[in-house]
Amino acid sequence: MLPGKVPPDILKKIVFSHLGVLDPSVLLGPRLGEDASLIQIGDKVIVVSTDPITGSVEDIGWLVVHVNANDIATFGVAPRWLLVSIMLPSGYKPLELAKIMKQIDEASRELGIAVVGGHSEVTERIDQPIIVGFMMGATEKDNYVTASGARTGDAILLTKTVAIEGTAILATDGYATLSKSISVDVIRKGRKLREQISVVKDGVVAFATGHVHAMHDPTEGGLAGGIHELCDASHVGFEIRSDDIPIGSPTKRICETLEINPLELISSGSMIVSCAAENANEVIRALESEGIAATRIGTIVSDPDHRKILISGSLVDMPRPKSDALWTALKKVTPS
Repeated sequence: MLPGKVPPDILKKIVFSHLGVLDPSVLLGPRLGEDASLIQIGDKVIVVSTDPITGSVEDIGWLVVHVNANDIATFGVAPRWLLVSIMLPSGYKPLELAKIMKQIDEASRELGIAVVGGHSEVTERIDQPIIVGFMMGATEKDNYVTASGARTGDAILLTKTVAIEGTAILATDGYATLSKSISVDVIRKGRKLREQISVVKDGVVAFATGHVHAMHDPTEGGLAGGIHELCDASHVGFEIRSDDIPIGSPTKRICETLEINPLELISSGSMIVSCAAENANEVIRALESEGIAATRIGTIVSDPDHRKILISGSLVDMPRPKSDALWTALKKVTPS
């Protein structure tokens, strides 16, 4: 298997077939395209998700909070509690750990999240830190959306721009290499995108309009992977328009330099929203009123095999990424 997410066919065959006992309290368990699970406890529903940070070093503490919080936000729910498992390579210094914990603390305070537990250890089995987060939020029964709710004819919206997280990681961890061919100002703008990685407000604001049928956080595989995953969950297809997809100038410049596709670069920071077409402008206005840019980029179609992108007037297949472009890019900008 290539670096990144385990392919869908292997997930279904090997992972989803070994899930322990059935529990009636689990309203939503592991499924393709879903960002989190739902567990009913009395009259409350707990939204739970877990995600690791394996590609970044400099912003690893910051990212573990936001990436996990984003998964909860795709349900229209605010994140509340975080556990973190921190694995450090042998020889890691206490001051380096302090930097990670300061990032976790700052990001959690920013989002109103309590860090309630976790684990930490030093191991000789890795050569850079790896952090795994476990995030929870709470809501009322039926007061949420899932990635499986997209409907034929829905408008597909995208908040902010594509490849926000990937751009920030490459501009930060690959600064020394990129600065040889890209202006420092562009790289600094790329690094600054880390401030846009949260989609908690995006998800909560969009859901509050009452017009959203499904949302998904396009992480590994970028927009290309994320739109496939949402359609996997909803058993539908899509048509999106290349010219309408917002790509920030630092992202475009960095991706051109590294010869990678920005649509396949990890995209935490943007939210894919499937909403009633007649209410799309209302959802966009609600997001923009909170300072969140939103763009209509396509339409949900009924045929699950119809997954197309309009490029230069031609409607062509949009392939599912085999691996995130980040892994190829990191090899070019960081020492081996």
